[in-house]
Amino acid sequence: MSIRPRSKQEPESFVPRRARRAKRAVGATTSRVRVLPVEPRAPEKSAAKAKPTHKRATFDIAAPRLVLNPWRTQRDWKESRPKFAAGVLIALLIGALYAMFNLDIFFVGEPVVIGNKIVPSQEIAQVSGMRGWNVFFVEPRSVEAAVRVLPEFKDVQVYVTLPNTLEIYTTERKPLFVWEVSGKNYWVDDEGIAMRPRGMVQTGWHVRDSEGKAVQYGERISPDAFNAAVSLINVWEGAPKYFEWTKVHGLTLRDEQGRLVYFGSSSQMQDKVTALQIVTTQLERDKRAVAFIDLGSGLPYYQEIASAKPLTTTTAGQ
Repeated sequence: MSIRPRSKQEPESFVPRRARRAKRAVGATTSRVRVLPVEPRAPEKSAAKAKPTHKRATFDIAAPRLVLNPWRTQRDWKESRPKFAAGVLIALLIGALYAMFNLDIFFVGEPVVIGNKIVPSQEIAQVSGMRGWNVFFVEPRSVEAAVRVLPEFKDVQVYVTLPNTLEIYTTERKPLFVWEVSGKNYWVDDEGIAMRPRGMVQTGWHVRDSEGKAVQYGERISPDAFNAAVSLINVWEGAPKYFEWTKVHGLTLRDEQGRLVYFGSSSQMQDKVTALQIVTTQLERDKRAVAFIDLGSGLPYYQEIASAKPLTTTTAGQ
């Protein structure tokens, strides 16, 4: 919309409203302007008397902003709680690992050995090889295998208890008699296992194999000789303590009168002992001196000794 300029003949009422407003505004502004008197300017001081002005150097230091309260609101705390918990757990884990592998409390000292009466505890601890080990590196099955190398044990069980306890439970073999072969003595248990001799056997039995060969500790001795000796020991508690084994006559002993008694193998050992008692009773009654009594070939017989007569063989009961 364009504004048409008013001519002299047109009255003021035909002037557009916007133009009238602008005119009044200009008139109002012009009427409010006031002229202030100019104050005289003070004379300038001489350069000599003027105070020197010093310019000060300023600089800014950029420092990290430290926030003492990272959780300003409860919402911030809830959002940061998982991260905070994870950080605490990591720190605790690092501390625990350091303690586990560096503190002396977690290293095995002297193993606790239970159930041993024959083998010294120091020998068992040395065989186990666990003295001074970190308890978290001890493998119970490996320790059991190492201790079972000693033939004196039937069974071995190992338990590890924190912080540094190693317990070794042992079941020892009980020596039944001493086995002598090739000039070497062994302890033998009720299974025929040869062990290292450690003093005297409580039973006092001693069997000498005059024709056998030496064996390794932990191995079984001759089955025939072992079975014969065990069979005789089981049925004759009051028998002499010393026996000898040969392939020809089997198990042999010398009684109190100096007579040799041949028992042979382990078969019918109870009948052989009974026959021996009958024969010896008859010989003592008849006051006969014999060189030997053979019980291993079925019907027992003996050989008499005569000073002026040649030796004769007589069947028991004649």
